[in-house]
Amino acid sequence: MVKYLVGTDIGTLGTKTGVVDLKGRIVSSDYREYAVLTPKPLWAEQWPDVWFEAVCATIRSSLEKANVPSDQVGGITISGLYGGSGIPCDAEMHPLRPCIIWMDRRATDEVSWVNEHIGLDRIFEITGNSIDSYYGYTKILWIKNKEPEVWKRIYCLMTPYGYAIYRLTGNLSMDICSAGNIGGIFDMHNKDWSDELLKEMGIPRNFFPEHMAESSEVVGKINTEGARITGLSEGTPVCAGGVDCVVASLSTGAFAEGDHVAMIGTSMAWGVIHSGEKYSKNLISMPNVAQGREKVYTFAGAATAGGIIKWFREEFGQVEKLLDGTVDVDAYDVLCLEAEKVRPGSDRLLVLPYFMGERAPIWDVNARGTIFGLTLYHRRAHIFRACMEAVAYALRTCIDFGKGLGFELNRNLIMVGGATKSSLWKGIFADITGFPVLCVAGGGEAPYGDALLSAIGIGAVGSFDEIKGWISFDPVIEPDAERVHIYQNYYAQYMKLYEHLRDSFNGLTGLP
Repeated sequence: MVKYLVGTDIGTLGTKTGVVDLKGRIVSSDYREYAVLTPKPLWAEQWPDVWFEAVCATIRSSLEKANVPSDQVGGITISGLYGGSGIPCDAEMHPLRPCIIWMDRRATDEVSWVNEHIGLDRIFEITGNSIDSYYGYTKILWIKNKEPEVWKRIYCLMTPYGYAIYRLTGNLSMDICSAGNIGGIFDMHNKDWSDELLKEMGIPRNFFPEHMAESSEVVGKINTEGARITGLSEGTPVCAGGVDCVVASLSTGAFAEGDHVAMIGTSMAWGVIHSGEKYSKNLISMPNVAQGREKVYTFAGAATAGGIIKWFREEFGQVEKLLDGTVDVDAYDVLCLEAEKVRPGSDRLLVLPYFMGERAPIWDVNARGTIFGLTLYHRRAHIFRACMEAVAYALRTCIDFGKGLGFELNRNLIMVGGATKSSLWKGIFADITGFPVLCVAGGGEAPYGDALLSAIGIGAVGSFDEIKGWISFDPVIEPDAERVHIYQNYYAQYMKLYEHLRDSFNGLTGLP
């Protein structure tokens, strides 16, 4: 008898699995952390076996923690980070190289080629997206141009979670959400690959599975080996999944136009649901994970958000990191306690959060992280708080751009992701954006959205509207009028700072 659902999300810095019952309650969860390979500045890649090992470990551990019999699990959905180039696999499905992930910015030559030979207007007309090294299609072209020995051996390109699904079921799959996020070879209007753009770029259509599934569609069943390594029962249905930021939005019950959700993980994505009438060259669009052939998820976002906070912990929080796990103390909590003592605005300190360039809406691969306004008075806590404020300034930039396009936004800003664990950071987001902040009780996030997709996929519920009753929220965090006023002035300086430094960023990247 089906009593539980499982959701697994392969994140950039770690994989998390959750077990959810049929009333929407999170029964247990498990998390495994790992690193990103950065062999050169602005390069970012990962070996898929690291992801897969974390998928199997977190599923098994979550089931054990919940003491859930495997035959009571009705289905599992796996989502994941935007896999950029995808995992290039040979005919035996062995990865040929690490996956070039979303934050990698190496494909600058390919961006120039697409601009010159195809052009932004044509790319945008067909795909609803732009030309940038963020997009998967430019990363695919990089492999084609720079690694021809790899290119000639490619049998298929797999998403991070599509690869995990293959390893657990033996079936190749591609969901419509991640296909759209590849960008310049996907026709957003027909919700299919663009044969003309594939031909012009020299990317074989057969690199991808022919069928593109809805995110809630069952695309396989756990096989004998998959059951052995995860603890799931053989035959458990597996749904297609989707890109993590979109699945995280689903976890909040955001289905209607005007719903807007900020996912603050390693990166930040602020997304809005619409029916395809508000594409922008400055934003990123893909089919939504709910009703993906009718609904569009359009987002802006920062390339580094929680990634900056982790960088700070790794480089300047060594003492707190040593305490983390040895006593009942979390390193981030200790850093936040110190940052709470710092005044809003961090005593005239600003951080530009462009530690891996920046994506929508400013699209500047040469932008760099900046700490501005330092004096001998400033301490570590000032810089940490300024980093938190920087991510909130970046979020406000995204929201302001969306409002300028005519999106009518609901009153509350819904937030998911690791940032929601910090009451300080949630308050900063409310004060800087001016929106009341609403967070899903218990955290939610992409694994919870995956469980909701499983509920739809196996027929445990009949519609996405039905699962709204599963979702509950923590008390809303209202902006503080005095702090809103303070941050308004700092935000104006934040916006000016980037404009003043843009030429310097370009000059810096040209140096040896």
